[in-house]
Amino acid sequence: MSKHRHPSQEELMEKLRTPGPALQSEPVETVGPPLAEQGIEVTLDKLRPYDRNPRTLRNPKYEEIKASIREVGLKHAPVVTQRPGDDKYMISDGGNTRLQILRELYEETGEERFRKFHCIFRPWVSEAHILAGHLSENETRGDLFWIEKSLGTQQLKETLEAEAGRTLSQRELAKRAKELGFALNQSHISKMLYTVEHFWPTLPLTLESGMGKDQVQKLIGYREACLLIWRRCEVDESDFGPAWHETMAYFDHEGQTVLPWSIVEDRLLGMLEDATGAHLNPIDYALRTILDFRKRRWSLEEHDEDIWRPLDVEMERLRDPDAHPLTYFPPLPGEESKGESGRRRANARPTQPQEPDSIPLPPSPSTVRNDGKMDDPNRQQDEEQPAATSRHELEELRQQVERLQQENASLQSPPSSFQAAPDFDVGDDTELSMPLAAPSEPLNDEECQRRLDALSLGNSQDSGETESFRRTREWLSRQQGEEPIDFEDNALRAVPLRSAEPIYPVMDIWAIEPAFRDADRMRTEIGYFAVAIARWGGINLPHEHQAVIPHHVKPHYKGLGYHLEPLSDEQVQSPRAQRVWQLLAGLIGEVNPAYPIDVTLMGELLGTASNDDILPDEILVRLYRMVRLMRALRAQLGEGGEDS
Repeated sequence: MSKHRHPSQEELMEKLRTPGPALQSEPVETVGPPLAEQGIEVTLDKLRPYDRNPRTLRNPKYEEIKASIREVGLKHAPVVTQRPGDDKYMISDGGNTRLQILRELYEETGEERFRKFHCIFRPWVSEAHILAGHLSENETRGDLFWIEKSLGTQQLKETLEAEAGRTLSQRELAKRAKELGFALNQSHISKMLYTVEHFWPTLPLTLESGMGKDQVQKLIGYREACLLIWRRCEVDESDFGPAWHETMAYFDHEGQTVLPWSIVEDRLLGMLEDATGAHLNPIDYALRTILDFRKRRWSLEEHDEDIWRPLDVEMERLRDPDAHPLTYFPPLPGEESKGESGRRRANARPTQPQEPDSIPLPPSPSTVRNDGKMDDPNRQQDEEQPAATSRHELEELRQQVERLQQENASLQSPPSSFQAAPDFDVGDDTELSMPLAAPSEPLNDEECQRRLDALSLGNSQDSGETESFRRTREWLSRQQGEEPIDFEDNALRAVPLRSAEPIYPVMDIWAIEPAFRDADRMRTEIGYFAVAIARWGGINLPHEHQAVIPHHVKPHYKGLGYHLEPLSDEQVQSPRAQRVWQLLAGLIGEVNPAYPIDVTLMGELLGTASNDDILPDEILVRLYRMVRLMRALRAQLGEGGEDS
């Protein structure tokens, strides 16, 4: 058996000097991410924030968190991960705010404890898993605004659909989000997606300011109800979105979290009235009924007739005016079946006195709401009936109507022709009576309208006052024991002004009807007039700086109906704008010494001292009416009717 020879020292050294096999792969410069969850130490240059963070606004507790980290350091290690192919770690389940604070503190102090710190690493799963983790973390703390959660949910939906390669229903989305650790019910998901689609483009400033779920839910109710009315009136549905955006964008303001609902409702009703051509009353009734039924969780299909009957009748009237002619409520005696044209024809000739038993009763107070609109009379049938008018009051009402009819007949009866008197001596003390004028032919409808147009400023046929509001105003005046102001009756002795603008028509400069003697109602009307004058002056044009803030926009501005803001740099360049602003300021005692202040200001605007920038007749009548209301309001405040 042969013995193996041990290599010599020289041979061993030679083998050690022989090079080994060549490296076939690229050298590793850095260590890859761990394969399991574990704690690691990272530096700021190796960590990036999550680029799809649902929080888009600054954390309201930012300074508080920064002070805590500066004082005691990072107490809660952030969770990080690493996208495939990325060379840096990334925040996984919340912690972007802490990362930003650490960077600021390191720049301010240079301390190593803010540059290097411990984190918890979790292996990458999917993009949807990371997004759901951030949403869940913020939902747990409850410091995300509604719009941030809504945008994050929309982003999660798009991510899951991209991974699945198909569209997910809301039920499937809720299930997948729960599996990822972000629990949401389907109702919340529906409201969030609705917010992003319909409200985010229109109200971005309000939503970013923190408008919450309750306000959004109420706005959803209004939009859905308006859309139902839009469809019921058979208006092109493609026009609803732009109309809604144009109407609601007016209410988007920074710092606002609650919408002015009374004004929002009025604007939406105006939008529907303009689009459908229907009267405001049936639209208002349908809107309120839909909102009420949905609040009670009643089926709209089961109450279809209760909701739509008044509006359907109105739309039939628009398609065929003879099918349902307009009538006054309550109708005058003998005019129960007549419309507006019938009422005017009846006033043009004597009427026979009606039997006392045929006189209708006035509407019950329950048919008129506080906002001056009338409820559907059919809806009152199911409610408790008010107490009947006493026999004594009814008898007085009948006597008053009969007396007025008799006076009307006597005034319209033709006078007897002048008879020649026999010869007699005329002395110095003899009084000669003037001969009566010969009877004139009754005017036809065309001549009446021509004379009415000649006595009116603006279009006399388009008063800007809805039929329902006019009937309500007349009824309220009669309830106070006064005759209502009628435009046609006052045209010969007043300075009437009708206008299709959103402003009350001026039918009498001096008289103030009972329904408008409340301080806030007078403030509202004064505010409308002030805005109309300001628009002529060029200082309250749409989408520009509003120098005149009326009472109905900000009710806390009491005073005399409006509040003035300084003119913008562009507006102050206009002499007319300065004069109008100074005029409105002078009426409330807040003049600006930098603008025209001499006594000729009024003469220039009224046209008695200058031919430049003269107030047109339509604006002049509004100014007179506004001054009358302001004087009446000050008198009421001075009597202690309300704190000034």
